[in-house]
Amino acid sequence: MRIVSLLFLLFLASCSALSEYHVPIRQGNYVTQKSLDQLSQGMTKSQVQAILGSPLVMDVFHQERWDYVYLYNDGMGKVTENRISVYFEGDSMEKVEGRGLPEAPLLASTKETKGFFSRIFDWF
Repeated sequence: MRIVSLLFLLFLASCSALSEYHVPIRQGNYVTQKSLDQLSQGMTKSQVQAILGSPLVMDVFHQERWDYVYLYNDGMGKVTENRISVYFEGDSMEKVEGRGLPEAPLLASTKETKGFFSRIFDWF
């Protein structure tokens, strides 16, 4: 019985040495550079919304600016942020600040979707 208990404690200690797996989190508007290239000065708010989608932030006090924010947390503590601001004068678009992201991947990369045990076996 002591041997089984000792082996169990060794197993638990070895498990604590391995890092946890955290799921990557994507939040907000993924706006590509290709989408931004479709915009032109003088477009209406509805035309901009048809291309970029609904903005993440529509400030009540600054209705002449729409903010598109995208956050990506890779699950290992690194957070990437992309911010695009679209400015209007009345219903007409005046300017865009920020850079678009590369084309959106159709599927998450295999590195992101690998399970805990398959990542352990990659070490060997």
